[in-house]
Amino acid sequence: MNIKGLTLARISEMVGGTLKGDGERIITSITSPEAPCPGSISPLWEKKLIPHVHPEAVLLTNKGWITENGQGVEVEDPRRALVKLLEFFDTDKNYSSPSVHETAVVSESAVIGENVTVGPGCVLSDQCRIGDGSVLAGNVWVGKHVSIGDNTLIEPGVVIYDRSTLGRNCIVHANAVIGSDGFGFMPDPEKGLLRIPQIGIAVIEDDVEIGVCSSIDRATFGETRISRGTKIDSHVKIAHNCTVGEYCIIVAQTGLAGSSTLGRGVTMAAQSGVGNHARVGDGVIAAGRAGITDDTPPNSVVSGFPAIDHKEALRQMVALRQLPDLVKNVKRIEKMLDGLKPEKE
Repeated sequence: MNIKGLTLARISEMVGGTLKGDGERIITSITSPEAPCPGSISPLWEKKLIPHVHPEAVLLTNKGWITENGQGVEVEDPRRALVKLLEFFDTDKNYSSPSVHETAVVSESAVIGENVTVGPGCVLSDQCRIGDGSVLAGNVWVGKHVSIGDNTLIEPGVVIYDRSTLGRNCIVHANAVIGSDGFGFMPDPEKGLLRIPQIGIAVIEDDVEIGVCSSIDRATFGETRISRGTKIDSHVKIAHNCTVGEYCIIVAQTGLAGSSTLGRGVTMAAQSGVGNHARVGDGVIAAGRAGITDDTPPNSVVSGFPAIDHKEALRQMVALRQLPDLVKNVKRIEKMLDGLKPEKE
């Protein structure tokens, strides 16, 4: 982390805010408003947290929220301002000067652009291309005919299989796998299960981020495509021939089955899933653990398994919780009715 620090006045300039207090105060870290430390600034944008703010906290907060004797910077949007500060302090990923480490194995036919960093233990196979300013942090395996765009960061342990394509300004976190074979098998009377060859490719467009240990399969034929600006969390599985639209958010432990499609701006919450060949419309939000088994219209909010309209799912949940009382009432009514039956002669 950058420990050089900034004055409070400089922070105010950076984020376009209003300075409150001592502008020469040096800020070297970011902490919570409940537990500040010397030299820290604390973001605050939720009113419910105000009673818990430490009296000595230096705040980055909404306009009018800093007390008369308080210290900090007031802005229109504290969260957006926080991003600018985090970018300043985030220096952990500043890798060494562009170079190819002596332990890297680089094919003679590999094409490496300008200002590229190839870390220790990397393998660059035949006919691969690495764009200008990209970083392969270490122990990265790049297959044959792979293309990686400019200014893309590949973290340690990533495997990129043959003929895969990554765009510009992508980030691929540790141990992710791109372009591996899809899971394709069919029953066979002689072999039991017959393996289906996977001869397609995986395409990752510009500005995509892929989390730790996530896997994106190549297509059986054709392509698996992750479109521009999509952000994929850790431990996500995207199967063969899937198409993911622009600016989607796919949260941890989500799975997309083969040939499924996400439209533009879809949000898949944690542990959700999409079944084979299902098409999810633009702007859909799938709640955590939602299982989408059929086509879903644009701008829907769905939950449950199989996934249905979220409001309907909540109504069903309320009704289900009332079921024990309903059973008791039915038994009570049955007992009353039994008492009204005439006695048999």
